[in-house]
Amino acid sequence: MIELKKIRPLAGGGGGATIDLVEIGDRPFVLKRQTARHVGAERLFQRTLAEANLPSLKVIDHSRLRPDEILLEYVEASETVGRSLSLDLCERWGAAIAGLHAIRPGCFMELNEAALPTNASWPDFLHRTLCDGLARQRGRQDGIPSRLLDRIETSLTALLSFHPDEFAVAHGDLHMNNALIRGGDIVLFDKAPGIWTAPQVFDIALVFTEAFPGARYLDSEARKGDKAHLAAFMSGYGGVPPAQAAWIDHFALLRSLRRYPSPFVPDMLTTIEAALDRL
Repeated sequence: MIELKKIRPLAGGGGGATIDLVEIGDRPFVLKRQTARHVGAERLFQRTLAEANLPSLKVIDHSRLRPDEILLEYVEASETVGRSLSLDLCERWGAAIAGLHAIRPGCFMELNEAALPTNASWPDFLHRTLCDGLARQRGRQDGIPSRLLDRIETSLTALLSFHPDEFAVAHGDLHMNNALIRGGDIVLFDKAPGIWTAPQVFDIALVFTEAFPGARYLDSEARKGDKAHLAAFMSGYGGVPPAQAAWIDHFALLRSLRRYPSPFVPDMLTTIEAALDRL
């Protein structure tokens, strides 16, 4: 087997990951190191996209890879949707997520420690996610203020009555820099390792809170383009199923419990307050 030769570090690598450009022979590849569960989730995610005939990154096998490493195709001079934002790319990003969400295994599944999909209880997941999120925030000095946490807990109790009638393969960490531009394709990557399927609104809530918060939650000059960008995204995506759309604000709060504070979303607290006021 030809050796891996490290060329240079690459940008990115959130969540404790390190990413390097490497060569095998004269061919460049991306070597990513993270936890074995993260790596296993990404390997499964890219394989699932490929099997559904959706744009995907080729995963390369190599005998020297450790369980916490994955070798992916390298896209020369690649950009992400977030670094090249336009209405056209927003629409194409929405279409790419629609393709992902069209994969519907039929039940709720989480990824176990070996990154294998396992049938699970949706109500138990909601309850656990809410309790863990509240505990996380109350245990942080820089967490969501307690005056808001009490309101969030009261408001999200209603979410426990939400029983979706369909579950789609979910990305779990939808933001614009997890969408790679490769020619005419938008390739989703950096799958979150916790869940495998979810109602579509679980994913789409992050588009409202972190990609385009000015379309629903923020009224500021800096976010004035968000309404047009969200409209373009939804044109490509096709819209949230009506039975789920009424829960967007609930999921906006639920997801924020696990993601606040974020250096990438400086206005998240204002978004949280606005979502609360809508309930």
